[in-house]
Amino acid sequence: MIKAIIFDCFGVVLGNPYKLVLQDIMTKNPVLAEEVRGVQHAADMGILSRDEAASYMSDKIGITKDEFFTIQNKGEVRNQELIERIHELRADFKVAMVSNISGRDRLDIRFEPGQLDSLFDTVIASGDVGHTKPEPEIYQLAAEQLGVLPNECIMLDDIAEFCEGARAVGMQAIQFISTTQALEDLAAHIDRGGKTD
Repeated sequence: MIKAIIFDCFGVVLGNPYKLVLQDIMTKNPVLAEEVRGVQHAADMGILSRDEAASYMSDKIGITKDEFFTIQNKGEVRNQELIERIHELRADFKVAMVSNISGRDRLDIRFEPGQLDSLFDTVIASGDVGHTKPEPEIYQLAAEQLGVLPNECIMLDDIAEFCEGARAVGMQAIQFISTTQALEDLAAHIDRGGKTD
């Protein structure tokens, strides 16, 4: 029985301009793309500050740090349709956000004050817990904080590798490609897996 639904942040609840920038670099310079990915991972773990990571990445892709932040800010558009659905889901399910980001504070500033706590039962930022997706510990921690078993959870993430990480600990997973597709797939999973009492 499905009792909990876990959402990624960037590329799902918010737009993910970093993913688009990385895809562009990957087509031009795969070695550089791996370097940039490593820097982002260090930022997600809280090893590098947001400013340090932005300085490095903007330098590598040939733009100013201010231009980098502008691209980031413009691309992080809230998925209002999904946010409204999350509000509805809380009536029947435990709901969490799990994000690869340096800390919860970096998520809070992207939403209205108190909005994350009104949307989610728990919010996990990788930098706060020392694990990033697709490491099993971060998914297990989400289930534990929600008070459910991993096999009672569905994870929605735009990154295929992170969906595989969720499946590896026993969760169901949906790769988010579009809002319409993800919500249809989620409805189908819920119909098959039931919902909480």
